[in-house]
Amino acid sequence: MVKAVNRSTILDEYWPYPHQRRNEGCHDTAQLHRDSTDLGFTGSIQAVRRYLRTFTPSASAPAPRPAPRPAVVRWTMTNPGNLTDEGAFTLKEIRAGCPALDAVTDHIRDFAEIVRDLHGDQLPGWIEDVEQDPLRALHSLVNGPRRDQDAVIAGLSTPWSAGQVEGQNMRAKLVKRTGFGRANIDLLRKRILYRT
Repeated sequence: MVKAVNRSTILDEYWPYPHQRRNEGCHDTAQLHRDSTDLGFTGSIQAVRRYLRTFTPSASAPAPRPAPRPAVVRWTMTNPGNLTDEGAFTLKEIRAGCPALDAVTDHIRDFAEIVRDLHGDQLPGWIEDVEQDPLRALHSLVNGPRRDQDAVIAGLSTPWSAGQVEGQNMRAKLVKRTGFGRANIDLLRKRILYRT
């Protein structure tokens, strides 16, 4: 396929105003097509799209920000009062430059407060706040707690923990795995019940 370059098109006579709009920052092809049709252009939006490929805007695009350091995750998860001055300042700077990270940090800190202070009754309000946020990735985050919301609220409201029971279950599974298939009930009894 041969690419046609520098040939005249039906859009050339209608283009000065939309071309100026594009250089001012309007990159919406549909809007530029409407502007052209207001001036009398009768071609399709594909013609406008093809025409735009041959031009670049006069203003250069801003340089992309460097990717955040891995410490950003730790800073986001840490209680703001426990951050170092440098960490707090850097996180504040990064949050100012990235509205999505700013919103995520607020949601994380709100949830951490619910967990830390045993305020399970605030979970439904937190879920509503997350759902109202336009970040779709956060919406999947609340699907799990919503499935069994009553149990999650109870778990976030009581100081009791099932950690001791889960720890014993994990230890029993580990013993069975280390037996390589010979972990029958006698071996489990010997290793768990009659430990020395």
